[in-house]
Amino acid sequence: MSSTAFEINANKLQIAVLAYNLNNGLRRLCMPTKMKKHQIQTIRTSLIKIAGKVIRSGRYITFKLSSSSLYKNAFYSTLNRIQQLPMLC
Repeated sequence: MSSTAFEINANKLQIAVLAYNLNNGLRRLCMPTKMKKHQIQTIRTSLIKIAGKVIRSGRYITFKLSSSSLYKNAFYSTLNRIQQLPMLC
């Protein structure tokens, strides 16, 4: 979906570059070794499009995933690595 306006196309390009860089950064820093070579579609299907439930209990937020989820360990491993990243604030 390209536009005739230069500014719109430039913004779309910047968003695509940002998404690409976020994907590569997440892959390098947070993905389990086995998943680092996967394509973005595979990562999206296995980690983002995963059925689960977010449960709030007191001060804690918990993810409940199906016990039959194929990528449950990879999801929790990635989540743990994201939580261990240093804060830049």
